[in-house]
Amino acid sequence: MSAAHRFQYTLVAGATAVVIGVGFTVVGLNRQAAPPATRAAAEVPLVVAGGDPGAGTDLLLDDAAPATPPSAATPSAQATSATPATKVPAPVAKKPKVRPAKREATAPAPAAKPRSAPATSASILDQVLSHINAARTKASLAPLSLDPKLSKASALHNQLMSGDCGLEHQCPGEGGIGERFSAQGVQWSSAGENIGYGWAGATDAAIVGAANGLCDSMLAEVPPEDGHRKNLLSKSFKRIGLSVVRESNGQVWLTQDFVG
Repeated sequence: MSAAHRFQYTLVAGATAVVIGVGFTVVGLNRQAAPPATRAAAEVPLVVAGGDPGAGTDLLLDDAAPATPPSAATPSAQATSATPATKVPAPVAKKPKVRPAKREATAPAPAAKPRSAPATSASILDQVLSHINAARTKASLAPLSLDPKLSKASALHNQLMSGDCGLEHQCPGEGGIGERFSAQGVQWSSAGENIGYGWAGATDAAIVGAANGLCDSMLAEVPPEDGHRKNLLSKSFKRIGLSVVRESNGQVWLTQDFVG
């Protein structure tokens, strides 16, 4: 099979609180042209129970400029003369005119618009969820139900990853997974997350194929590096949030969020 017909995708996840699995998986099946520059990746899928880790530390750097030494005054010699000097009256200094500055009214800064989550079509969500639940049924597990509030949290995280963040479980300025879920009104006692990205054409079928291909690679993991598989086949998780977003360059971002 030629390089143009292979599909390439990469699975990665990062740790918060309890770590499951180590390492990351890179699997290639390319159906598109070679992807752009590879993004940085974390090493483990994410699972937390009952809360989130704290925020990181900040570093403050304070550079003080050296004070400029005062210039030294050079004494001037006073000339003497036998001829008396004529005293010339000093000119009267003109008082500078001060014009009050005109204060221009400035318009207030527009209020920040609430961030909208990128949408995934219902058709794509249904097909991706069915693929996951088929694997759970095969493992004699109950199917996961799709939670719209949890899917919104997934979509907002996908939006950050596809921006400047890259493949990370927690982007700059973003809370941990439990905090993100609670912010959308999701009730949870245990939580997990799988993330990944691949490449696909613009059709729904191609996007679904990319998402399901990522899922299949997660399910194919073997112990001890099988954290993604454990999330997908967990008995504790009952609901799932899904977001599958394709960028204009063909990159497909996948976020799977789980709660019990």
